[in-house]
Amino acid sequence: MRLDRLTHLAMRTLYDAVARAEGGEVERTWGHRLALEWLVQKRVAEPWQERQFWETLAMEWCADSREHAARCMQTTILAGALGNWSYRLGVEPLDPIEMRRLERPYLPDLEFDCGTQQHPCMCNRYMPGERHRIENHFSARLLRETNAGPPIVHPREPGWVVRIVDGEPVLEQMSWGFPVHLRGKSGQPLKPKPVNNARFDKLNGFWKQWAMKPANRCLIPASAYAEAVGPAGAMMTTWLSVRDQPLFAWAGLWRDSEEWGACYTGVMTNNAPELASIHDRSPVILEKADWDTWLNAPLDELRQFDRPYPADRIRVTETSVLWKAGGSQPPALPINS
Repeated sequence: MRLDRLTHLAMRTLYDAVARAEGGEVERTWGHRLALEWLVQKRVAEPWQERQFWETLAMEWCADSREHAARCMQTTILAGALGNWSYRLGVEPLDPIEMRRLERPYLPDLEFDCGTQQHPCMCNRYMPGERHRIENHFSARLLRETNAGPPIVHPREPGWVVRIVDGEPVLEQMSWGFPVHLRGKSGQPLKPKPVNNARFDKLNGFWKQWAMKPANRCLIPASAYAEAVGPAGAMMTTWLSVRDQPLFAWAGLWRDSEEWGACYTGVMTNNAPELASIHDRSPVILEKADWDTWLNAPLDELRQFDRPYPADRIRVTETSVLWKAGGSQPPALPINS
Protein backbone atom coordinates (compact mmCIF):
# COMPACT_ATOMS: atom_id res chain seq x y z
CA MET A 1 0.00 0.00 0.00
CA ARG A 2 1.30 3.46 -0.92
CA LEU A 3 1.00 6.05 1.85
CA ASP A 4 -0.04 9.62 1.21
CA ARG A 5 2.77 12.15 1.57
CA LEU A 6 1.79 13.51 5.01
CA THR A 7 1.26 10.07 6.56
CA HIS A 8 4.61 8.90 5.19
CA LEU A 9 6.30 12.01 6.61
CA ALA A 10 4.60 11.51 10.00
CA MET A 11 5.79 7.91 10.26
CA ARG A 12 9.34 8.76 9.22
CA THR A 13 9.43 11.59 11.78
CA LEU A 14 8.43 9.19 14.55
CA TYR A 15 10.82 6.45 13.38
CA ASP A 16 13.57 9.05 13.52
CA ALA A 17 12.54 9.82 17.12
CA VAL A 18 12.92 6.14 18.04
CA ALA A 19 16.36 6.14 16.42
CA ARG A 20 17.31 9.17 18.52
CA ALA A 21 16.09 7.35 21.64
CA GLU A 22 18.66 4.63 20.94
CA GLY A 23 21.39 7.24 21.23
CA GLY A 24 20.21 9.26 24.22
CA GLU A 25 17.44 11.43 25.58
CA VAL A 26 15.09 12.88 22.97
CA GLU A 27 14.06 16.51 22.87
CA ARG A 28 10.38 16.49 21.93
CA THR A 29 9.40 18.89 19.16
CA TRP A 30 6.29 20.27 17.51
CA GLY A 31 7.13 17.98 14.61
CA HIS A 32 6.66 14.95 16.85
CA ARG A 33 3.41 16.38 18.22
CA LEU A 34 2.00 17.15 14.77
CA ALA A 35 2.99 13.71 13.48
CA LEU A 36 1.11 12.05 16.33
CA GLU A 37 -1.92 14.31 15.90
CA TRP A 38 -2.02 13.49 12.19
CA LEU A 39 -2.04 9.74 12.88
CA VAL A 40 -4.89 10.20 15.37
CA GLN A 41 -6.84 12.24 12.81
CA LYS A 42 -6.27 9.47 10.25
CA ARG A 43 -7.61 6.95 12.82
CA VAL A 44 -4.31 5.10 12.70
CA ALA A 45 -3.38 5.83 16.32
CA GLU A 46 -5.72 5.85 19.29
CA PRO A 47 -5.65 8.93 21.57
CA TRP A 48 -4.28 6.84 24.45
CA GLN A 49 -1.47 5.58 22.18
CA GLU A 50 -0.64 9.15 21.23
CA ARG A 51 -0.36 10.12 24.92
CA GLN A 52 1.75 7.06 25.74
CA PHE A 53 4.14 7.67 22.84
CA TRP A 54 4.50 11.37 23.75
CA GLU A 55 5.18 10.62 27.42
CA THR A 56 7.57 7.73 26.68
CA LEU A 57 9.53 9.92 24.26
CA ALA A 58 10.40 12.21 27.16
CA MET A 59 11.55 9.38 29.43
CA GLU A 60 14.76 10.34 31.19
CA TRP A 61 17.57 7.83 31.33
CA CYS A 62 19.03 6.80 34.65
CA ALA A 63 22.78 7.35 34.83
CA ASP A 64 23.22 4.20 36.91
CA SER A 65 22.92 0.44 36.56
CA ARG A 66 19.26 0.69 35.49
CA GLU A 67 20.07 2.76 32.40
CA HIS A 68 20.19 -0.07 29.86
CA ALA A 69 16.93 -1.60 31.11
CA ALA A 70 15.20 1.80 31.02
CA ARG A 71 16.44 2.48 27.48
CA CYS A 72 15.28 -0.97 26.30
CA MET A 73 11.85 -0.38 27.82
CA GLN A 74 11.59 3.03 26.18
CA THR A 75 12.55 1.87 22.70
CA THR A 76 10.39 -1.27 23.00
CA ILE A 77 7.31 0.83 23.75
CA LEU A 78 8.04 3.32 20.95
CA ALA A 79 8.95 0.72 18.33
CA GLY A 80 5.94 -1.40 19.32
CA ALA A 81 3.58 1.51 18.73
CA LEU A 82 5.10 2.25 15.32
CA GLY A 83 4.89 -1.42 14.36
CA ASN A 84 1.20 -1.46 15.27
CA TRP A 85 0.50 1.70 13.25
CA SER A 86 2.47 0.36 10.27
CA TYR A 87 0.28 -2.75 10.13
CA ARG A 88 -2.84 -0.61 10.42
CA LEU A 89 -1.61 1.35 7.41
CA GLY A 90 -0.93 -1.86 5.50
CA VAL A 91 2.86 -1.37 5.30
CA GLU A 92 5.75 -3.33 6.76
CA PRO A 93 7.55 -1.82 9.79
CA LEU A 94 11.17 -0.86 9.23
CA ASP A 95 13.45 -3.88 9.50
CA PRO A 96 16.42 -3.96 11.93
CA ILE A 97 18.94 -3.07 9.22
CA GLU A 98 17.01 0.04 8.21
CA MET A 99 16.55 1.03 11.87
CA ARG A 100 20.31 0.75 12.45
CA ARG A 101 20.89 3.06 9.49
CA LEU A 102 18.59 5.64 11.08
CA GLU A 103 20.20 5.22 14.49
CA ARG A 104 23.80 5.68 13.35
CA PRO A 105 23.92 9.52 13.44
CA TYR A 106 22.60 9.57 17.02
CA LEU A 107 24.87 6.92 18.54
CA PRO A 108 28.23 7.76 20.12
CA ASP A 109 31.45 7.60 18.17
CA LEU A 110 31.39 3.88 17.43
CA GLU A 111 35.01 3.50 16.40
CA PHE A 112 35.79 1.52 19.58
CA ASP A 113 39.27 0.06 19.04
CA CYS A 114 39.16 -0.29 15.27
CA GLY A 115 38.07 2.62 13.05
CA THR A 116 38.57 3.37 9.36
CA GLN A 117 41.44 2.82 6.95
CA GLN A 118 42.24 6.51 6.91
CA HIS A 119 42.13 6.90 10.69
CA PRO A 120 42.21 3.39 12.13
CA CYS A 121 42.49 3.79 15.88
CA MET A 122 41.46 7.02 17.52
CA CYS A 123 43.49 7.21 20.69
CA ASN A 124 42.79 3.74 22.07
CA ARG A 125 45.93 3.56 24.18
CA TYR A 126 47.72 6.05 26.37
CA MET A 127 50.25 6.23 29.20
CA PRO A 128 48.86 7.52 32.51
CA GLY A 129 52.16 8.10 34.30
CA GLU A 130 53.18 6.98 37.76
CA ARG A 131 50.62 7.17 40.56
CA HIS A 132 52.68 9.23 43.01
CA ARG A 133 53.42 11.80 40.28
CA ILE A 134 49.72 12.00 39.45
CA GLU A 135 48.80 12.53 43.11
CA ASN A 136 51.31 15.36 43.42
CA HIS A 137 50.55 16.99 40.08
CA PHE A 138 46.79 17.08 40.64
CA SER A 139 46.95 17.52 44.45
CA ALA A 140 44.52 14.59 44.58
CA ARG A 141 43.85 12.25 47.49
CA LEU A 142 43.82 8.54 46.69
CA LEU A 143 40.21 7.44 47.18
CA ARG A 144 41.05 3.81 47.89
CA GLU A 145 44.10 1.59 47.76
CA THR A 146 44.51 -0.39 44.55
CA ASN A 147 47.24 -1.81 42.35
CA ALA A 148 49.39 0.38 40.13
CA GLY A 149 47.51 -0.47 36.94
CA PRO A 150 49.05 -0.99 33.49
CA PRO A 151 51.74 1.43 32.23
CA ILE A 152 49.86 1.59 28.91
CA VAL A 153 46.07 1.68 29.18
CA HIS A 154 43.85 0.05 26.53
CA PRO A 155 40.01 0.03 26.39
CA ARG A 156 38.42 -1.97 29.24
CA GLU A 157 41.65 -1.75 31.27
CA PRO A 158 41.93 0.24 34.51
CA GLY A 159 43.19 3.81 34.33
CA TRP A 160 43.47 6.74 36.72
CA VAL A 161 40.78 9.42 36.96
CA VAL A 162 40.68 12.63 39.01
CA ARG A 163 37.21 13.78 40.07
CA ILE A 164 35.67 15.95 42.77
CA VAL A 165 34.28 14.29 45.90
CA ASP A 166 32.98 16.46 48.76
CA GLY A 167 34.67 19.49 47.26
CA GLU A 168 38.17 18.03 46.92
CA PRO A 169 40.00 16.22 44.09
CA VAL A 170 40.35 12.48 44.52
CA LEU A 171 42.25 9.92 42.49
CA GLU A 172 40.40 6.76 41.54
CA GLN A 173 40.96 3.80 39.24
CA MET A 174 38.18 3.03 36.72
CA SER A 175 37.65 0.96 33.58
CA TRP A 176 38.36 2.84 30.34
CA GLY A 177 35.29 2.94 28.11
CA PHE A 178 31.55 3.34 28.61
CA PRO A 179 29.63 0.11 27.92
CA VAL A 180 27.29 0.57 24.97
CA HIS A 181 24.87 -2.17 23.90
CA LEU A 182 24.42 -2.72 20.18
CA ARG A 183 22.28 -5.06 18.11
CA GLY A 184 23.32 -7.63 15.52
CA LYS A 185 22.14 -7.94 11.92
CA SER A 186 18.94 -9.64 13.02
CA GLY A 187 18.29 -7.23 15.88
CA GLN A 188 19.68 -9.54 18.56
CA PRO A 189 21.46 -7.90 21.53
CA LEU A 190 25.25 -8.11 21.49
CA LYS A 191 27.78 -7.96 24.31
CA PRO A 192 28.57 -4.38 25.38
CA LYS A 193 31.44 -2.59 23.66
CA PRO A 194 33.69 -0.02 25.37
CA VAL A 195 33.36 3.46 23.89
CA ASN A 196 36.54 5.08 25.13
CA ASN A 197 36.25 8.40 23.24
CA ALA A 198 33.46 10.97 23.32
CA ARG A 199 33.33 13.47 20.46
CA PHE A 200 32.92 17.04 21.70
CA ASP A 201 30.28 17.77 19.07
CA LYS A 202 28.11 15.03 20.61
CA LEU A 203 28.22 16.31 24.20
CA ASN A 204 24.77 17.79 23.59
CA GLY A 205 23.53 14.48 22.17
CA PHE A 206 24.41 10.98 23.33
CA TRP A 207 26.77 12.21 26.06
CA LYS A 208 24.59 15.04 27.39
CA GLN A 209 23.16 13.14 30.36
CA TRP A 210 26.68 12.95 31.81
CA ALA A 211 28.33 16.03 30.31
CA MET A 212 25.68 18.37 31.73
CA LYS A 213 26.37 17.19 35.29
CA PRO A 214 29.64 18.41 36.84
CA ALA A 215 29.60 15.37 39.13
CA ASN A 216 30.10 13.15 36.04
CA ARG A 217 33.08 15.08 34.68
CA CYS A 218 36.67 14.17 35.40
CA LEU A 219 40.29 14.72 34.46
CA ILE A 220 42.27 11.86 32.92
CA PRO A 221 45.97 12.09 33.83
CA ALA A 222 48.19 11.20 30.87
CA SER A 223 51.82 11.50 29.90
CA ALA A 224 51.30 10.53 26.23
CA TYR A 225 48.72 9.04 23.87
CA ALA A 226 49.19 6.89 20.78
CA GLU A 227 47.94 6.85 17.20
CA ALA A 228 48.53 4.46 14.29
CA VAL A 229 50.44 5.92 11.35
CA GLY A 230 51.39 4.31 8.05
CA PRO A 231 49.93 2.11 5.32
CA ALA A 232 47.24 -0.47 6.09
CA GLY A 233 48.75 -3.68 7.40
CA ALA A 234 52.01 -2.00 8.37
CA MET A 235 50.91 0.80 10.69
CA MET A 236 53.39 1.86 13.32
CA THR A 237 52.75 3.32 16.77
CA THR A 238 53.29 7.07 17.10
CA TRP A 239 53.21 8.68 20.54
CA LEU A 240 52.12 12.27 21.18
CA SER A 241 52.83 14.24 24.36
CA VAL A 242 52.88 17.84 25.57
CA ARG A 243 56.34 19.40 25.36
CA ASP A 244 56.31 21.35 28.61
CA GLN A 245 54.11 18.97 30.65
CA PRO A 246 55.38 15.54 31.73
CA LEU A 247 51.77 15.01 32.85
CA PHE A 248 48.72 16.65 31.32
CA ALA A 249 44.97 16.63 31.96
CA TRP A 250 42.67 15.10 29.35
CA ALA A 251 39.02 16.16 29.71
CA GLY A 252 36.83 13.18 30.55
CA LEU A 253 33.43 11.90 31.66
CA TRP A 254 32.75 9.08 34.09
CA ARG A 255 29.79 7.04 35.33
CA ASP A 256 28.89 3.94 37.30
CA SER A 257 27.85 0.96 35.20
CA GLU A 258 26.29 -2.39 35.96
CA GLU A 259 28.60 -4.13 33.51
CA TRP A 260 32.05 -2.87 34.55
CA GLY A 261 31.58 -0.71 37.63
CA ALA A 262 32.96 2.83 37.51
CA CYS A 263 34.13 3.69 33.99
CA TYR A 264 35.32 6.73 32.06
CA THR A 265 35.73 8.07 28.53
CA GLY A 266 37.99 10.76 27.06
CA VAL A 267 36.60 13.77 25.20
CA MET A 268 37.97 14.38 21.69
CA THR A 269 38.09 17.48 19.51
CA ASN A 270 39.45 18.40 16.07
CA ASN A 271 43.19 18.04 15.68
CA ALA A 272 45.49 20.90 14.73
CA PRO A 273 45.84 21.12 10.92
CA GLU A 274 49.58 20.46 11.19
CA LEU A 275 48.85 17.11 12.87
CA ALA A 276 45.81 16.06 10.83
CA SER A 277 47.89 13.58 8.83
CA ILE A 278 48.26 11.58 12.07
CA HIS A 279 44.57 11.76 12.95
CA ASP A 280 41.75 14.22 12.38
CA ARG A 281 40.88 14.30 16.09
CA SER A 282 42.83 14.55 19.33
CA PRO A 283 42.18 14.59 23.10
CA VAL A 284 40.85 17.76 24.70
CA ILE A 285 43.95 18.81 26.66
CA LEU A 286 43.25 21.22 29.51
CA GLU A 287 45.59 23.79 30.99
CA LYS A 288 45.79 23.79 34.78
CA ALA A 289 43.86 27.07 34.92
CA ASP A 290 40.98 25.34 33.09
CA TRP A 291 40.63 22.30 35.32
CA ASP A 292 38.09 23.94 37.63
CA THR A 293 35.99 25.18 34.70
CA TRP A 294 35.79 21.70 33.17
CA LEU A 295 34.88 20.12 36.49
CA ASN A 296 32.33 22.68 37.67
CA ALA A 297 31.02 25.04 34.97
CA PRO A 298 27.68 24.74 33.13
CA LEU A 299 27.79 22.72 29.91
CA ASP A 300 27.51 25.79 27.65
CA GLU A 301 30.73 27.22 29.12
CA LEU A 302 32.67 24.12 28.09
CA ARG A 303 32.42 24.96 24.39
CA GLN A 304 35.58 27.06 24.73
CA PHE A 305 37.56 23.81 24.97
CA ASP A 306 36.32 22.50 21.63
CA ARG A 307 39.43 23.65 19.77
CA PRO A 308 42.71 22.10 18.62
CA TYR A 309 45.62 22.07 21.00
CA PRO A 310 48.53 24.11 19.54
CA ALA A 311 50.64 21.87 17.32
CA ASP A 312 53.89 23.56 18.34
CA ARG A 313 53.31 22.35 21.92
CA ILE A 314 52.85 18.71 20.88
CA ARG A 315 55.87 16.40 20.68
CA VAL A 316 55.51 13.61 18.09
CA THR A 317 57.61 10.48 18.70
CA GLU A 318 57.60 7.87 15.94
CA THR A 319 58.44 4.26 16.80
CA SER A 320 59.08 1.01 14.94
CA VAL A 321 56.45 -0.84 17.01
CA LEU A 322 53.65 -2.30 14.91
CA TRP A 323 50.29 -0.92 16.00
CA LYS A 324 48.58 -4.29 15.83
CA ALA A 325 51.19 -5.68 18.25
CA GLY A 326 49.35 -3.76 20.96
CA GLY A 327 52.20 -3.00 23.30
CA SER A 328 52.27 -3.24 27.07
CA GLN A 329 55.64 -1.66 27.85
CA PRO A 330 55.99 2.14 27.58
CA PRO A 331 58.61 3.43 25.16
CA ALA A 332 61.38 5.78 26.24
CA LEU A 333 60.09 9.26 25.38
CA PRO A 334 61.91 12.60 25.72
CA ILE A 335 60.98 14.26 29.02
CA ASN A 336 61.19 17.87 27.85
CA SER A 337 62.00 19.76 24.64
